[in-house]
Amino acid sequence: MQTDPIEWVNQKSQVIKDIDEVEAQVHSSNEMGVYVTAPDVFTDDVIQFVHTFTADTLAKYQPSGRIATASSIETTIGNLIEVPGASDIAPTGADVEAAYVAAPNDIKASTVSPDHRAMNVVFRTGPGSLEDRAPMVRAVREETHPPEGIRATPSGLAVVGVGLLDNLEANRILLTYLAILFVFLFLAIRLKSIIRALLSLVPVLIAVGLASTVAWMFSLKLSPMTAVGGPLVVAACTEFTSLILLRFIEERDRGLEPKLAVDVVASRTGRAFIVSALTAIAGVAVLSFSSLPLLRDFGRIVAMNVTVALLSALIVLPPMLVWADKRNWVSSGMLHRRHGPYIPTPPMGGAAEEVPVPD
Repeated sequence: MQTDPIEWVNQKSQVIKDIDEVEAQVHSSNEMGVYVTAPDVFTDDVIQFVHTFTADTLAKYQPSGRIATASSIETTIGNLIEVPGASDIAPTGADVEAAYVAAPNDIKASTVSPDHRAMNVVFRTGPGSLEDRAPMVRAVREETHPPEGIRATPSGLAVVGVGLLDNLEANRILLTYLAILFVFLFLAIRLKSIIRALLSLVPVLIAVGLASTVAWMFSLKLSPMTAVGGPLVVAACTEFTSLILLRFIEERDRGLEPKLAVDVVASRTGRAFIVSALTAIAGVAVLSFSSLPLLRDFGRIVAMNVTVALLSALIVLPPMLVWADKRNWVSSGMLHRRHGPYIPTPPMGGAAEEVPVPD
């Protein structure tokens, strides 16, 4: 998946150019906050924890470039009293509080809450996607163990973005499975047969897997709009397979043998499906010309999904129907013989082909 939000918008816009310039100059364009709460953040225990936590986080992630700098009201004093070669000593709570009182109002608002019960530590992060930041955010959340009475949790857009990534990854496969399950249950009830429902789902399962394979072969990256494309493939392919199956049963009800029935379905209904699918593909594919990558990728991947669903239904299902109906698995219990003898429509400019009609 494309997990860099910068890549979701128009890459030619001035905003993106400005962000690229900032990253080139300062090697960063984002940040991760850590929200620290306590009954009073200006105590020695809280300041000692913030000092140690900040130093440990920088030591762990600064060499790899994931974190560039850290900023808080504590680091303002901590950096002033730092002496190269000397022991690392945290400032006292009183020193940090005195610095806070003397700070401009904007600094106060961004570092400590007015009631002195919350403090913000801001880590300037290096360039990268949400996927790159996710391990760091998870590690800070899971490995930070402040003393009793103190809480520290990651905050800000980086955390929201990682949460979005986690939800997409967790729900992507689940939503596809649920779509297949609900479609199977509906088809089993509507077609009055588990076997007929399974026959309709075989091309659907092939289409779901093939769509992912094609996306992987062409290195297509999924955005939040297209990451849950599995249910879309299930819906599109099931529409094609169910209509082909029901039309096959109609032709069998007219008295045609399985092979001839599927040929009639392919020549009549198949052409209608192709026209319908091509119009849908063309309508969605127009989005691939958008300057917005989020829409452009959506148009490309959805058009590809519909194409795969159509091909899977038209290529895989017809021979399966012939094979299965010879074993009386498809039309069993569905034939009422209420139609008259089948008389094919003559082709344009020619005579009708002779078709054997059962007595």
